[in-house]
Amino acid sequence: MQFTVAATIAAATLASTTALSTEGSNFLLADRFETFKVDHNKVYASDAEHASRFAIFEENVNKVAEMNAVNNVHGITRFSDMTKEEFKSFLGVNADLKVDPTVEVVRADNVTVGASGSFHWGDEGKLTAVKDQAQCGSCWAFSATETIETAWAMAGNSLTEFSPQDLVSCSTKDKGCNGGMPSNAFEFVKAQGGMPTDASYPYTAGSGDAGTCMSPLPALAGGTISDWGYGQEPCSGGVFKKCEEDTDLLIANLKQYGPMSIAIDASQWQSYTGGVMTSASCDSSARKMDHAGKF
Repeated sequence: MQFTVAATIAAATLASTTALSTEGSNFLLADRFETFKVDHNKVYASDAEHASRFAIFEENVNKVAEMNAVNNVHGITRFSDMTKEEFKSFLGVNADLKVDPTVEVVRADNVTVGASGSFHWGDEGKLTAVKDQAQCGSCWAFSATETIETAWAMAGNSLTEFSPQDLVSCSTKDKGCNGGMPSNAFEFVKAQGGMPTDASYPYTAGSGDAGTCMSPLPALAGGTISDWGYGQEPCSGGVFKKCEEDTDLLIANLKQYGPMSIAIDASQWQSYTGGVMTSASCDSSARKMDHAGKF
């Protein structure tokens, strides 16, 4: 009988401890959510939306814990109250817009196998400041614009900030805040004869509205494109084809011709907070490319 009583007491204590642990965990999560709202200026329209966003936040925090067991670079970000689908919707590469197989691949004069060392165009004064596309799927426009800015400076001109809004609102082959391709943007700028400055045509699409093309268009300040090419063989031959990266050629082209626009799988960037993200965190399939940047 004594053993039974002791066991009962132990079981009751364990149940109490477990309940306290769960309550404490819930309290800490709710407290962290309140901090998250303040840090990122989050305001919800109703109690129902608040509850929904808190549930999404909790799910994302659990995912962060799981992912950090493999690659410890994740945490709470301004996207932590968004679903995976919501985050993907404004990354900005539109997989329906195919690459042009007739465009040539650029090949640097000296391609060194297994090249090592470091090189950064920022050290050469050829990069403009990093921008924020906000709630618009316009990464393709920023990627193309910043690539053009560096190319323009490398050609002997003053480093100039050109207008990504020009591309978002005016490039008819792309889809504004619903995505696009840097290659289409290059063709648009080539046909237009250059770009206006960011000061004359500032970015207003951050709320998710691409806007209509300004008419008349502000004066073109430079950024003319005579030609462009791929930094390596493009991902073609179907959406399920894996993209084989030619690292040696990319490095050589980067150093000789300057930074290039790239497309990547950024699906796990929703919770990225810093550090080196390994290749296990992304997919090399062409159909998974959902974000553009400058390499």
